[in-house]
Amino acid sequence: MIINHIKLQFNETVTKYDSVLIVLTYQGHLVFVKNKKRAWELTGGKVNHNETMNETAIREAYEESGAVITENDIDYLGYYILPNGHTTTITKAEVSYFKDIPKYSETTERILTKEPLDKNLLSFQDGLYEEIFKYLGAYHE
Repeated sequence: MIINHIKLQFNETVTKYDSVLIVLTYQGHLVFVKNKKRAWELTGGKVNHNETMNETAIREAYEESGAVITENDIDYLGYYILPNGHTTTITKAEVSYFKDIPKYSETTERILTKEPLDKNLLSFQDGLYEEIFKYLGAYHE
């Protein structure tokens, strides 16, 4: 599927990727974080050298939201490719518990919501989040 020039694929794998997006859930709630420079978004980030997808997801979930997740908590959903070739895997994970957001984080706070945030509150308004939430059955128009 193509959304605003972004190739989005669910239930298919990709071998080369440079970042991981993590849809975090906790006791039936979605987890959003407030980026210092942007607005509200899902957790995620770049893959460090020799890091696996799951290692990246675990690290980024903690660094951005204080969430503690394990490899067993992570489900692979798919991937997306931006027009510049930047490729991101999409995962979902249930949070075991939260710690404080680290002081070095690029986020300032987290919120838990029953429904996805309004797109006007999000850092990215390209339709990607909406499609992911539709896929997960969490988005109602």
